[in-house]
Amino acid sequence: MTAENKASRNVAIDAIKTIAIFGTILIHVTANGGFSHAIGSMPWAGSLFWGTLIRCAVPLFFMCSGALLLPPEKELSAKLVWKKYILRIFVALAFWATAYALCNLMLLRLDAGVLTAADIKLALKNLLLFEHERHFYYLHITLLVYAMLPITRTFVAHASDKTVNYALAIWFVLSCLYPTVRGFFPELNPYIIPAQYVINISWGAVGLGVLGYVMSKRAKNRSPWLYAAVYLVGLGITFGGSYLLAVRGGWFNQLLIQGNALGVYLQAIGIFGLCTAVFSRREKAPLLKTVSNASFCIYLVHLFVLGLLDVLGCNAATLNPLWSAPIMGAVILLCSFVVWLILKRIPIVNRWLI
Repeated sequence: MTAENKASRNVAIDAIKTIAIFGTILIHVTANGGFSHAIGSMPWAGSLFWGTLIRCAVPLFFMCSGALLLPPEKELSAKLVWKKYILRIFVALAFWATAYALCNLMLLRLDAGVLTAADIKLALKNLLLFEHERHFYYLHITLLVYAMLPITRTFVAHASDKTVNYALAIWFVLSCLYPTVRGFFPELNPYIIPAQYVINISWGAVGLGVLGYVMSKRAKNRSPWLYAAVYLVGLGITFGGSYLLAVRGGWFNQLLIQGNALGVYLQAIGIFGLCTAVFSRREKAPLLKTVSNASFCIYLVHLFVLGLLDVLGCNAATLNPLWSAPIMGAVILLCSFVVWLILKRIPIVNRWLI
């Protein structure tokens, strides 16, 4: 999902991406029927736990991109960004969005017994208007983050540490703290100017890249226990807060599991810092390297495997997520990894689509 400097392997980034891709799968496994159970029941709580354990998966990927692409010593012109990175993401997005759209049309044909011209027209319209498979929002934001790279690279290369810290503080308040607090007051008038101070999730991802770059330099010299504690606090807010809101309100309020929620950001900071502190001095970790290399393909194809398990009756609605979610997550990860092993042997696919 991110480019890498082949001259030196960043084992910490490999570890973070490995955790993040498994977290992505867990989120989708639990979302597929896991919250159809009664609120507060053990199956529902199990879904919430596994779905929030690595809720920060997407923020972690953006932080990895920043750590790998923002260092000033890396040669990366605006022309190269568009030619090498943005073009590849766009081609992969177009191909896999089309693949999912065709799959959905086939399923519609099987369910309804007929496929109308209107169905095909709607599918084409959705493709052109970027109404893609929902999890592709990550790629949509990635296009923006990559387009901003020449600007963010210039900023981190020339700004003082004090200025970078100030920028990150403003970013954290407006992209995380403020949106989280505002979420508890939906009746606030959105047309009031201070209500518009919020940095939305898409633009907030640019700040995540800067945070990843800064932490990749600083976290290696700090105690891993500090970051473990930050992660646990974040998990407590994400899981515990969401559980309490749901049980007390009688409905699943998803405010605290959003990608820019306070607990989710703390989880991301904790995992990124912990991995950086633990793995920064390691020169190699073959298994982590392999899974990291496969992570983009796994992200692209894992919903096909999830859908197949669903057809076979294996989902979080029919099985108790408390024990089934991690097992299904591991099966999906393994199957998607096998798909990568096959596809990477096809040169043009390996170059452009995975």
